Amino acid sequence: MAPLAAVMVLVLAVGLTRLVFTGTIRFSPGTSDAAAGTVAAGGVPAAPTGPGQASGSGAAPKMHGAVLVAEGFGSSCCHDADALRAAEPGLLVRQFSYLGLTAAGQPITYGRAADLSIQVLGDRMATQVEKLYQQAHAPVDIVAESEGTLGLYAMLARHPHVPVGSLVLLSPIVEPGQIGQAGGTVPGQALITMNNLVGGMSPFGSEGAQQLIYSVSEVGARYFAMVSRDIGLPWLAIVPLADAVTLPACPWPQNVIVVEAFHGGLLGDVSVQHMIEAYLSGGTMSTISRSQRDLRTAAQLIAAAASAWRMPELHPACPS
Repeated sequence: MAPLAAVMVLVLAVGLTRLVFTGTIRFSPGTSDAAAGTVAAGGVPAAPTGPGQASGSGAAPKMHGAVLVAEGFGSSCCHDADALRAAEPGLLVRQFSYLGLTAAGQPITYGRAADLSIQVLGDRMATQVEKLYQQAHAPVDIVAESEGTLGLYAMLARHPHVPVGSLVLLSPIVEPGQIGQAGGTVPGQALITMNNLVGGMSPFGSEGAQQLIYSVSEVGARYFAMVSRDIGLPWLAIVPLADAVTLPACPWPQNVIVVEAFHGGLLGDVSVQHMIEAYLSGGTMSTISRSQRDLRTAAQLIAAAASAWRMPELHPACPS
């Protein structure tokens, strides 16, 4: 019954996020209050604002750092960084492009992110971090959401010496590849069926998401374990309450913030943007409010209840 229960959890968790994956929940950067207060994926500036370039008020502000923002599955590139760039004029903000960089070092634009393995995502993210480091002459902060966190795990595991400053994880995918780890206990055909099911609920279909799904099953758990053990970087995780069904039933550190939301789309949330701006500016955590304590308590109860319906753990779920 465990594989069947896992399938049902995946149906509920992934099915509810399909609107986010398909881009139905979007906003227009640079227009409306929501856009002005939104951290979105960075992109190519509409007007010159980089170091040494003129701005509308005269000399451009001196850059004191850089941010690479990696959106999730099915996202587009590359004009969603206007709000963050406006809020942090001293930061060089760019969007991670799933297609890589142009010859001039700018993110390649596209209408919808292609299906790629997380190994390729990690390698391309490392290249783009290095490019930003060369431009800003400072370690690069990374804001990653959903699938973007998978690419981040792969980058840190495959390129441990990239010049990264701090991490902000939105709707992070925790302990990926658990289905693949169960290869010795579940028939191979059942794993393939489950992989195809998850891919079929994405806008790309089971074949369109094949590289991503199979690579996560193959190396996702190993990359996540390496990063969890050796990361050594300051980080902030903002987790939607709906994702509690996927979290381990463990005590969570204070830099895990729970918000009332479904998986994905946090880059378009005004309150989340304020958290990101505050963290990138100061890197410190404010006192946890009573409402946040209540959300954390609810999330931990959900995680504990959901653990009985997930694939059995082959390794201890909580760090020692």
